[in-house]
Amino acid sequence: MTIDFLAGQVLRPDDLLALAVGYVTQSNPVSRTSTAIVADSSIICPVDGPTEIRLSARWTSLAGGMRWCWRSTGTVSLVSRDILSPGSTVSANSGTAWIRDIRLRQIATIGEEQTVTHFDAATTQLIQERLIVTGVGEVVFQFAQATSNASATTLAGQSYATVQKLRTL
Repeated sequence: MTIDFLAGQVLRPDDLLALAVGYVTQSNPVSRTSTAIVADSSIICPVDGPTEIRLSARWTSLAGGMRWCWRSTGTVSLVSRDILSPGSTVSANSGTAWIRDIRLRQIATIGEEQTVTHFDAATTQLIQERLIVTGVGEVVFQFAQATSNASATTLAGQSYATVQKLRTL
């Protein structure tokens, strides 16, 4: 992002901070058991104008799979949402999904739930998303099990999102 300023204008610390990419982590692992109803994670991204959010969510499933979406507050609205993750019905191949089972898509709603069936208890799986949003408020990553199961689905503490303000050209 660039700084719009005039020659001779003195930059303030806030002007320079606006250039920095923010970072939000899950910090501690959190599990969902016996429920397919999504709940908030600790990945809460502030939005104040055009913003790009990049998610890297790591998760494990002992049997229930994964369900996820986003929740927004205030006047936040979605411009674009790109998803890269295991597909909804994945087959296992020694701890990894076959390439035919990969989901790469763009959708138009922030709250649309995505699901992945359980396919390997021994490996941490990855969800990557990129959102472009506008407005003022927060965007919150939510998750649950794809199918309610007594064995936990866990969002790893290393999961994170980066948040960067954008400038409309």
